[in-house]
Amino acid sequence: ALRIAEAAEGKSSYEAAECLQQLGGLNRDRNKTAAADYLQRSLAIFRKLFPAGHDSVASNLLLLAEIYVASGRGAQASALIDEALAMDKHLFEEKYQLPDSTGYAVDLSKAGGLLFQLGRTEEAYAAMRHAGAILVQRKQLFAASGDPGVSTVGFIVGDKATASSVLGEEFARVALALGAQNPARKAELARAVFESVQWSAFSSASEALSQTAARFAARTGDLVQLARTAQDLAAAGRQKSAALSGALSASDTAKAKALRGELAAIDSQRAKLSERLEREFPQYSALAEPHPLSVEQVQTLLRPDEALVFWLVGAKESYVFALTRESYEWKPIALGREALEAKVAAFRRGLEPEAADRSSSKPGNAQNANLFDLAVAHDLYGALLGPIDALVKDKPQLIVVPSGALTALPFHLLVTQAPAVAVPEQLAGYRDAAWLIKRQAVSVLPSVSNLKTLREFAPPQQERKPMIGFGDPVFDPNDSKTAGLQPSAGATDATTRGYTAFWQGTEIDRSALARLPRLPETADELERVAAGLGAAAADIHLRADASESTVKRLPLSDYRVVYFATHGLVSGEIKGVGEPALALTPPKAPNELDDGLLTASEVAQLKLNADWVVLSACNTIAGEKPGAEALSGLARAFFYAGARALLVSHWAVNSYAAARLTTSTFDTLNADPKLGRAEALRRAMLAYMNDASNPKNAYPAYWAPFVLVGEGAGK
Repeated sequence: ALRIAEAAEGKSSYEAAECLQQLGGLNRDRNKTAAADYLQRSLAIFRKLFPAGHDSVASNLLLLAEIYVASGRGAQASALIDEALAMDKHLFEEKYQLPDSTGYAVDLSKAGGLLFQLGRTEEAYAAMRHAGAILVQRKQLFAASGDPGVSTVGFIVGDKATASSVLGEEFARVALALGAQNPARKAELARAVFESVQWSAFSSASEALSQTAARFAARTGDLVQLARTAQDLAAAGRQKSAALSGALSASDTAKAKALRGELAAIDSQRAKLSERLEREFPQYSALAEPHPLSVEQVQTLLRPDEALVFWLVGAKESYVFALTRESYEWKPIALGREALEAKVAAFRRGLEPEAADRSSSKPGNAQNANLFDLAVAHDLYGALLGPIDALVKDKPQLIVVPSGALTALPFHLLVTQAPAVAVPEQLAGYRDAAWLIKRQAVSVLPSVSNLKTLREFAPPQQERKPMIGFGDPVFDPNDSKTAGLQPSAGATDATTRGYTAFWQGTEIDRSALARLPRLPETADELERVAAGLGAAAADIHLRADASESTVKRLPLSDYRVVYFATHGLVSGEIKGVGEPALALTPPKAPNELDDGLLTASEVAQLKLNADWVVLSACNTIAGEKPGAEALSGLARAFFYAGARALLVSHWAVNSYAAARLTTSTFDTLNADPKLGRAEALRRAMLAYMNDASNPKNAYPAYWAPFVLVGEGAGK
């Protein structure tokens, strides 16, 4: 490319300088001498072309400064950084009058990182703070514009690493160092970091919950419907935009033309809705997008018996933030993204009922090596909670806000004291472990801001029916001979509620739904919970009535609890799955309305006003693919549909265990509603674990699959 540019445009052309600059960047790690030579040559050309300064000159200066820092030429690097920052300030703030340019933010971020390496910590902090403010401002401007392709989660700057750097890990590292140098500023820095890193940790689930809260805040029926329509149109716009990109990539001009027409129609509808929302509900935009909370705001929202812990997972190291009503601390964790992913994967080994089924009571049995490792669980406890444990350990309610790999971690299974052995010789030995759940009830929030979402924007308290439930679907029309089958007392070998083997190539083999094992115990599960809540028998839909058609035609917003007890289909576990789904009774002839699978995208179109949605199925917390953002599948969809709390699972649930845990949770909550959902679930798990009638009851794969996501506190 350089040879072509020099031949076509000249050796001193802008095009040649750009190629030289690219070559300099490409050689940063492989040959610093060559990199410096390329960058010096490109800088000389840029200076001749733009004697009064230019953003290309500033970027070149910073690239060359990076080479000098890595080569130990600090004084030269400092001079280049100072020149670049002065040039950018003049260009973007005075000449271009674009003080909120993402290009400016990228340069400030890069300069901040280099200044930090040179020991100029105060200046590094100021540069990163400025860059972060620009990115936040631009994000808010885009969101306010109503662009269907922009959201808190989807906002991307020119340099993808910039947002996570200046709003997250790198900013936290610089602030921590500055606080060590200047103890008088520690409190100020701690609060700034807490708010900043929330921008880099927002998830699509937190956004869905914020959108639901915005609808609740509307109060009046017309405005609620208007807000929902605007949100649905925004989602449709994003889908059509993605489809248009695909059509253009495939050179499908006819499809692209049709999609442009559909997008134009959506844009027109959204413009009219936005105008009305702005006129009748001016605070809507601020409510619909999650925003960081200050330390003081969180402390005001927390109850006296609660602690909130939030993690930021970075590439090199991570950070933990802990708050109670009285105190706030934040600490570094010497584990980066890859290390935590490996530890969480090791932690999850053995968390399936089959691991206990394969185990042997004989010491040294090879199968026992695949059982849950208590030592790994204690090690993770020390890493994740150890730095701030003194602050949170005495609070009965623990609210966790995980990110990255930690979204796949069932925190209630952390072990707070070193175990005598990593893997007990007998399954009953797991009962004696110092599980975190013995100490505290645990609930999960998708983001810190959702604490405000849930507690300040509760749904209107209109009269609603207690519960609606769907379970015991008919997968095989010939299974009537098993009607009425119930598990025996203490049984633990019932079918797990998962769907992992029904595929033809990359497509779902829908005819194979007939091979799914029946779940007769789910009928008893639903009927028992319904009886405890005082729900009508007509609101429990079983067998042929547990279908997509039934779900979609009923007024689900009329119920406080919406309950599904069936097999879960988890995308990400199986190649070719587009999205997660719940398996329901398939129709004789599949159609667009009903094909037997209630997918996440179909869930998002439901209209709920539910205090609690129970997904008594497998791995319903999972994301769309391995390593993807958790809470992004069914959970996100149910939040968007209108749920305030979800009961979801971390792995393939033993069917009898699922029925026992959920019914016990509701029985406990019915006896004392002030306990809260998280505490009721905690007591149900402990009761199961402590039941000595079967040694498998002590194994965590049976008693610990569920987690409460959303509001877990009592009334």
